[in-house]
Amino acid sequence: MREYKVTFIPINPAEAPVGPIIVTASSLDEACHKAVEKLKSEHPDRPYDAKEYKPFPQISWRELPE
Repeated sequence: MREYKVTFIPINPAEAPVGPIIVTASSLDEACHKAVEKLKSEHPDRPYDAKEYKPFPQISWRELPE
C-alpha cells in the first residue's frame, strides 16, 4: 500500500493548483480515482472536469509500512 499526494494543475494559469490531495491506494490508477472523488467533495467550488486540468497531475508517493 502507498500514500499518494496528488496535485491537479489547471490549464488556466490564473487558477491555483488543487492539492496535494492525500490518498492511500495500491495502484496509481486507484489513487487518481480516489483523488478525483476527494476533489469533488472537498473542493466543490473548483471544476472537476478533466478538460480543466493538464493531462497528468503532479503525483508523489511513499511506501507505507505493512
